[in-house]
Amino acid sequence: MVGRSRWIALGLVVAAVLVRVAAVLVLQSHHVPRSTFEHGEIAASIVAGRGFSMQFLGAEGPTSQQAPVYPAIVALAYAAGGVEQPRALLMLELGQALLGGLLVLGVLRLTSRVVPDCPAAAWTAGAIAAFHPTLIYATTYVQVAALAATLVVWILVWAARTAESRSIRDAAIVGALLALAALTDPILGLVGAGVLVAIAAGSMERRRAVGLAAVVALTSAVGIAPWVVRNAIVHGEFVPIKSTFGYAFWQGNCAISEGTDKVVRASVDRIFEAPGATADLSSLNATMWRARHEAGYIDDIAMSNEFKRHLGTLSEPERSRVLLRMATAEIKANPLRYLQLCLRRFQYFWLFDETNPKTRVWIYRVSHLGLTALALAGLMLAAPAARRRLAPTIATAAVLSVFHALTIVSARFHIPIEPLMAVWAGAGVSGLRAPHWIKAIRSTATAHHVERIGVVSRLG
Repeated sequence: MVGRSRWIALGLVVAAVLVRVAAVLVLQSHHVPRSTFEHGEIAASIVAGRGFSMQFLGAEGPTSQQAPVYPAIVALAYAAGGVEQPRALLMLELGQALLGGLLVLGVLRLTSRVVPDCPAAAWTAGAIAAFHPTLIYATTYVQVAALAATLVVWILVWAARTAESRSIRDAAIVGALLALAALTDPILGLVGAGVLVAIAAGSMERRRAVGLAAVVALTSAVGIAPWVVRNAIVHGEFVPIKSTFGYAFWQGNCAISEGTDKVVRASVDRIFEAPGATADLSSLNATMWRARHEAGYIDDIAMSNEFKRHLGTLSEPERSRVLLRMATAEIKANPLRYLQLCLRRFQYFWLFDETNPKTRVWIYRVSHLGLTALALAGLMLAAPAARRRLAPTIATAAVLSVFHALTIVSARFHIPIEPLMAVWAGAGVSGLRAPHWIKAIRSTATAHHVERIGVVSRLG
């Protein structure tokens, strides 16, 4: 049985990689212009020898607009294949396809820890993670989503292992992974909530649990420290990882915001209605990208050139603080609207971001609703012990969703919790076993066997 499980796991990992490679080759996203956004601009600057810099809010220079890990990965692809060249982007996307296999392996490991006595639960979760369309599509564009999802899963795998082993070494690995996640996107540091729940739930003394949590925190701080020092040198002040919280908060809460960073335009609908726009998958993908570029950012209509020039005279952290003060002033003037935006963002996070053209495609909507239904069913059907072991994943999803509801939301922000939802769905298999009375009937000897047992008894 163990050998069979290993072969099934290997098959799911390989299938995840192959289906992602197929998506990269069919959708041809590496030929889409203007598809790399800030990561590509910073990566181009690194390759050109200008360091981690870009044009941002009216000024060009060293930046903390993005966390360092993903732009550095894009820069490696640019160095190998040429800046913004399709060959470089193809290499990057194929690398992300391989990452999909690591994601599925993590889902298999995490589910096996949640339901250790039910291999079918892990296979179910692994299959969902391997073939869920959003996780596949994340491979085909230049964003942190695929890497973020993989890191979230493996952080929780090692957190569960730490709770079981009570090992300082395992706790240090968790801390290192948390640091890597935060340097990929600071919001992923919130996965620390799931880590704390996992350690607290372990059967150990409180002192040991506190010590392991301290090791996680210390290791994370050490991992993040070099980038924080760099930011202090560059900006002349403390900037934890990114300088843009105030900017993002303003995008999600300014007077004309819909709760996201995008603009709702009627012209987007006309792009989808154009002849041949959805003729095949490649055409559909190109159409979605055209619609995405047409939607643009809220900056395009909310900021005048004069205001951007003014921001450019300020330090990068101060630009963000100015925007944060503007947003908070508008919230104080109309707190009810902020509450409405928070509720809308919560809806957008768990259902559909109506400002993102890519979420209008039926493939996205059907698969998104399907995953949500499977996850909810899994939570309800899971055996009580499995449901308790799911607590770290639930805490992680809850903290991330609340944070985005309070600040800003986008469809890609949901992707890191989708593998966790696959784990929830898989855990439901543990509650689908036959009731005890059915097991008793199956294990009862037949009449023929009863007769033979009686004969043997009498002969004895």
